[in-house]
Amino acid sequence: MKKNTIIVLTMSAILLITQFARCDANTPAIPKDANTVIMTLDSNELTLAQVNSLAANPDLNMINNVADYWLNTQLLYEEAIKRGLDKDSAAKFQAEMNYKKAFASALVEQAQKEATVTEEEMKKYYEDNKAADPRLKDPTYLSYSHITADTPEKAEEIRKKIEEGAEINELAKTESKAADAQKGGRAAKVREETVRTRFGQEFLDALLNASEGQIIGPIKNKDGKYEVARHEGKRASRLLEFNEVKDQIKSQLENQKKKDAVQNLINGLQDKAKSRYKKADFITENKNDEKEKNSEK
Repeated sequence: MKKNTIIVLTMSAILLITQFARCDANTPAIPKDANTVIMTLDSNELTLAQVNSLAANPDLNMINNVADYWLNTQLLYEEAIKRGLDKDSAAKFQAEMNYKKAFASALVEQAQKEATVTEEEMKKYYEDNKAADPRLKDPTYLSYSHITADTPEKAEEIRKKIEEGAEINELAKTESKAADAQKGGRAAKVREETVRTRFGQEFLDALLNASEGQIIGPIKNKDGKYEVARHEGKRASRLLEFNEVKDQIKSQLENQKKKDAVQNLINGLQDKAKSRYKKADFITENKNDEKEKNSEK
């Protein structure tokens, strides 16, 4: 009986494998030759290389979608010409701008590719900015329990109860006006910035300066209510090792270099062509007015 069962299971497995093999065999492979013609329309051809320029590493479904897009664009263009839209000034202007934009985008991409970052540049940024850049640090985390009251008098009453022995977490369930009242007002391992955003700088400063177990408050929060809290622990900020932030620094510097490369390219081209172009007076006047307003601020 066991032997027959094993034979049946083995044959089932072989049939499944054969079935999957047939599916794979029937699935057409994407040609390796970039010059392979994907679709034709009269004498026009769409090649695999052209598809790759629109969609990197396309699968069969994407190639099919691009082919449909290419065909529809060709047919719509032909119909537009038949209807005389090539004589429309707005359409002609947009077509001319799109044509030039394709080459302009290729030039911008070329300039960006040349913007690379070295290991030495990353290390220099790390050394120069490790004290000032918060992204290079693991932030301070605070743990605390708190009770929110509507008035300073009520907050003083709550603090007095705590000092007389009432447990702050139990008291929060009945006295706190905060959304976390039913959780006993507990907040564990909260980022310093999150505390500032929720309660305001005054509460954060008091919490940072308190020792573990110390009761602080009443302190007016940023919403005009009053907080009484117990400090329950702090994990101080620490400088991250270079290897921990290396990729982040690289991405940051590369993005900036790419922006600078493009801006320098544009500035250089504009400088060379400054004798060839002139903006209307009302545009330059408006720009000067904006500069004056910004300087007054």
